[in-house]
Amino acid sequence: MRYSRQEKILGKEKQKKLSKSTVAIVGLGAIGSSSAELLTRSGVNNLILIDRDYIEESNLQRQHLFTEKDIGKAKSEVMEKNLKKINSKINIISYFDNLDYNNVNLLKADIIIDCTDNLSTRFLINEYSIKNSIPWIYSAVIRNSGYIYNIIPKKACLRCFIKETKNLETCESSGVMNTISTLISSLQVSETIKILIKDNYERNLLFLNLKENKLEKIKIKKNKKCPACNKNFEYLNGKNKQEVISFCGQDTYLIYGNFNYDQLKKKYSNSKDLGKSFIYKDITFFKNKVMIKAKTKNRALSIYSKYIGN
Repeated sequence: MRYSRQEKILGKEKQKKLSKSTVAIVGLGAIGSSSAELLTRSGVNNLILIDRDYIEESNLQRQHLFTEKDIGKAKSEVMEKNLKKINSKINIISYFDNLDYNNVNLLKADIIIDCTDNLSTRFLINEYSIKNSIPWIYSAVIRNSGYIYNIIPKKACLRCFIKETKNLETCESSGVMNTISTLISSLQVSETIKILIKDNYERNLLFLNLKENKLEKIKIKKNKKCPACNKNFEYLNGKNKQEVISFCGQDTYLIYGNFNYDQLKKKYSNSKDLGKSFIYKDITFFKNKVMIKAKTKNRALSIYSKYIGN
């Protein structure tokens, strides 16, 4: 039997509970790809996958289930196909899109696990989870270090202890080891299972440093002045929406704008149709945004102006 070894630990009833649970994964990079694989192998039969990115050669150092043959393809599409090779009966809904306040309801699940690369998206997840009483798990890695924190309804949230969204390190600027992302992913999935089966989960923020083999537990207190806990949803209502987003680890920019999607698709008739999006040259068009390959923000804005308009 597929889960016989795991059932010896969890028991049949808790294994059955896992099979009926739905987990939403935001971001299919280093942590997300590994977490998606582990959840599939653990018997979680319902996954929602959300990612806005393509596979690049530099991803192969740390992003599970992607190979050289997958370079240039959408991560969500490849991940769905590869996970179904592991378990053909799994139910997967995948979205090749950027999560924002317009489509945040895609996160409707029993638990959300954060595998993203920017705080704006995390703050959006945080507010959605508070509003809808859904637990979620924050995770982050940089160089040899990583963090993980279970955020449970009515307990301390992400904005209780993280306030700034600027001047933070990224994997592009500082690098990341594949060992730390795999370790954080394993811990994230372990905590996901505990929360889903109502087992005793970790209450503290975990910090791991593999260079020194150090593990720290940091107690997080609820901040009475936290805007999210006080239902001031600045990200959920679009107040703090970024018009231009730079992706971690690559020369790619997401630019929001008002344009006629159908008209542009007709204009660029020799584009690659992806269903709910299409690709023309180095531009991926969505309904209200575009993703542009460019070396700098100014170059991305220049390409936007040339092909979409001001």
